[in-house]
Amino acid sequence: MNQTQQLLDVSTNALLHLEFQKLDKHLTLAERNNILVKYFKRIAKSNRYRAIKKTAKQWINVGRHPEGDLETTLSNEVEQLTQTCSTDLYRFVGLVDNIESDLKTKVQYSQAHKIDLNARYGKVLVCVVDEDLKASFDEEGLMTKSTQILFIGDTDDKDTFSAVIDKCNDFQSVIAYEDENHLRVELFRL
Repeated sequence: MNQTQQLLDVSTNALLHLEFQKLDKHLTLAERNNILVKYFKRIAKSNRYRAIKKTAKQWINVGRHPEGDLETTLSNEVEQLTQTCSTDLYRFVGLVDNIESDLKTKVQYSQAHKIDLNARYGKVLVCVVDEDLKASFDEEGLMTKSTQILFIGDTDDKDTFSAVIDKCNDFQSVIAYEDENHLRVELFRL
C-alpha cells in the first residue's frame, strides 16, 4: 500500500473510531483531541506505519495544542487524500496492484514491438502495452488516452485476470484480442 493510501486509511479509521466514541456521550473538543491523540500514538509507534510516522506525529502535536482541533484537521486531510487517491492514475496503479496480488505475478511495462514473451513472473505474463504510459495521463492524473494490458497464460489464470478487470469499475474495458491463452484488454476513462 502506498503512503497516500495508508494516510487515507489511517485518518479515515481514526475519524470512525472517534464517531463510535461520540455515540456514548457528548465529547468536548479536548476529549475528542485526547481520543485521537491516543489513537495516533499507537500508529506512530508501529513499524507497520513507518511510512506515515512523521505525519502521525504532526497530527499528535495538533491534538495536544490547546487550540487545536484534530477532528477538523483530519476531516480536511481525508477530503484532500480522497481527491488525490481518486485520480485515474491512482486507480490504474490500484488495478495493477490487484492484478499482481490475484495472479501472484509482476506486471511489466513495454512498447508493443519490444515485449519479451518469455519474461514471466510465475506462470503468466501480464504487460501494460503502451508507447508512452506517462502520456496516457495528464499532470492531474486523469487518463487522456487509452492503454492496453496484455495477458498470456493458461485458461484459469486468464479467467482470474478477466475477473479483476471486470471488477474494476474505474475504467471501461474492451477486448482488443482474445484466444485460448491470450487476452489483450484496452482500458478507457469512464
